[in-house]
Amino acid sequence: MARNKSLLFKIVGMILVIIFAIFSFRYFHIGTLIDESIHFWRSGFLFWGAAFTYLLAFLIRALAWKIYIPKQVKYLNCVQAIFLSLFINHITPVKAGDFFRAGFLAAKEQELTGDESANSVIFMRFLDIVTLASITGAGLLILGKDLVFNLSLPLLAAFAILAVIGIMLLNRFFSGFVQKHLIMLKDALSQKRSLYLFPLVIISWVLESFVIWNVAKSMGISFSFIEGLWVNSLTVGGQVFQITPGGISTYESVMTSALAILGIGTREAYTASILSHGFKFVFSYFTGLLLLISSPAYFRRELRNFRSGRKKD
Repeated sequence: MARNKSLLFKIVGMILVIIFAIFSFRYFHIGTLIDESIHFWRSGFLFWGAAFTYLLAFLIRALAWKIYIPKQVKYLNCVQAIFLSLFINHITPVKAGDFFRAGFLAAKEQELTGDESANSVIFMRFLDIVTLASITGAGLLILGKDLVFNLSLPLLAAFAILAVIGIMLLNRFFSGFVQKHLIMLKDALSQKRSLYLFPLVIISWVLESFVIWNVAKSMGISFSFIEGLWVNSLTVGGQVFQITPGGISTYESVMTSALAILGIGTREAYTASILSHGFKFVFSYFTGLLLLISSPAYFRRELRNFRSGRKKD
């Protein structure tokens, strides 16, 4: 079943790659892309506003993560781990960043076990998915996109069925692993501070949606902020089908389609998706480069130690 699920995700990912290739063949124009990039850079408030809100989104996610972790950890280490994860996700065809995120924090925080670090990353990723799905579903209802809503029902049902089957299989074949992590989850959520988790995660995704909203504004494309929030949530949620570094093609295909649903011209929607994704790539490379420059030997050594099992668990 797990193999079939993996195959399904790869098939969907390949379909999105093909869609991106078709969009690129029809709408890619290097001159337009350069002009819009320069205009966005020179827009001042729109560019730096997008940079600030995007940065703030990750800082808030780091804070939410710190709150969830049952032991006292340094906020700066959470921030560094998240930016390292972002960088890794943009240079690998799969979301390997979460593995490095858990390994990095466990290596930096000697009192935190490997299992505790991994559990916290898994839960925060789950919370991200739930938040994105909730915003996307609410957006479909608010925006009244009946066709999209009707088409999305079978897909949501399929995901729900796969999730239930996955949980059952885990509990059947890895019951010890499941029980251990459920205990960690219960302990973490029993703390009063856990009440801040969901609101903080929602705020972080609201802030990230300013990227596409500001990019669109710089291009003269008009849509409401609620629509921008929906587009961003749907696009990022679509990254579960990522099969290329940074989700190239998956991101653009979903965002172009989402913007087209809002009535934006396909050419403009495609350009906006390329520009917003390019902005996120530059951001991830910049922050990743800063981390590697700050202490490259330390990162390599500690992550290697964690992978080899020398970190206690």
